[in-house]
Amino acid sequence: MEIILKPTKYSSHFKELLLSKKRYIIAYGSRGSGKTHHIVLKLLLRSFESQYNHILYVNKEFRHIKIQQYAEFKKIASQTGLSKFFTFYDGDYRIVNNVTGTRFTPIGMDDAEKTKGISDPTVIWWDEITKGTKEDFLTLNALLRTPLTTTHQFIISFNPVSESHWLRSYFFDETDGYELNDNFKESAYLNHSTFQDNEFIDKDMYYATLLQNAQGNTNRMLVDIKGLWGVEKIENPFFYAFNESIHYADERYGLAENTQIILSFDFNNNPTTLLIGQVDGKKIAIFDLILADENTISGLSPLEAVCHKFKQKYLDSGLLVPAYVLVTGDATGKNKTADNVSNKGFYTKIKQLLSLGDSQIKIRKQNPTHILSRELCNGVLYNTDITIYRSAKLLCNGLNIAYADKDGTLNEAKKKYEKDGDTTFHIVDTFRYFCDCVLNFEKWSDYLLYYSRK
Repeated sequence: MEIILKPTKYSSHFKELLLSKKRYIIAYGSRGSGKTHHIVLKLLLRSFESQYNHILYVNKEFRHIKIQQYAEFKKIASQTGLSKFFTFYDGDYRIVNNVTGTRFTPIGMDDAEKTKGISDPTVIWWDEITKGTKEDFLTLNALLRTPLTTTHQFIISFNPVSESHWLRSYFFDETDGYELNDNFKESAYLNHSTFQDNEFIDKDMYYATLLQNAQGNTNRMLVDIKGLWGVEKIENPFFYAFNESIHYADERYGLAENTQIILSFDFNNNPTTLLIGQVDGKKIAIFDLILADENTISGLSPLEAVCHKFKQKYLDSGLLVPAYVLVTGDATGKNKTADNVSNKGFYTKIKQLLSLGDSQIKIRKQNPTHILSRELCNGVLYNTDITIYRSAKLLCNGLNIAYADKDGTLNEAKKKYEKDGDTTFHIVDTFRYFCDCVLNFEKWSDYLLYYSRK
């Protein structure tokens, strides 16, 4: 079926993006530039091709699919008069082109295991890929191999939040962060855009809005208005002892046998977060993160889903022995209802799900204050051989952006980042509880005694 798209339906800046058949489409720039709109339009049009297509659309967290990409597909299909050709499944966010049978399948990379069951995708689109890791990208990229088409495409779109982000070093030239490097010059189409390229908005009014939102913040003006790589400087870093070049290893961790494992939980309505680390004297390895919400495993609560995934990956496989597992985390979980059947607390539920004993649950009566927690975490970073491994890379993002407010707490930073549903600081909290468990301080005097022995 041939669809004729009138020039009034797209911005001229994105015409080549709509037409490009290169393996990689990289669309980045400022807020309000229209890049998401045109990628959705490109995918809707591609679904009418007579050749086989299976389109995946990706978000770091599945729970954001509904209000972000899925809603955008529905809106643009309606605006262009194409809705009548599609079926939109509000239950699981699948989309089907009724003319060609082309499927649109949503994927959340908070459960990357699900990608293994996907058959023959031809196009993958990941919006806000800055929230993902390079390993996530490589996992998805490996799926684009079906012989049913000769035109595979991986489309990524993002705001260039930080010049230290892996996207910059992976796709862009080392000296000029706005040109593709030699690995992608031939295989990728690059589109940089700002709000000035969006022909469907009042540019003056939108510019005024962006200025107001930036409130003089140089980094936000670079990223949100100019679409340039951010160079945000944290004036008062909460984790001042953290140095990614020292504390991060871009590799998988090889588990040591018969060595202490600490599971650190943070409980929220969505998601439940689990940080996993191994402790051997002063050598600490943080090697995995598991996040789960109500969409992760059908019929399971977020807590049950996290425990199920941990048990399946580490205990059932024989990688870990339950006897060496300690559980710590948010102290408020002792009093929260863990399921809809009983009034048992979260830690009682965890103990049952993982078949642990009472002595393997190490929870304070109440959480340490942010001020004390800051000193404990930086003490661990300074005085131990601690390494964060590839599967826990998202923790590095949080440690890099966390800052102390005028009261010495994380409250201001949490409020700033969590307003858009960002889960970064849930991960940061698991790290705080983890460090507290490692040092096992019950009183401030113990902390002082610890440093008097250095």
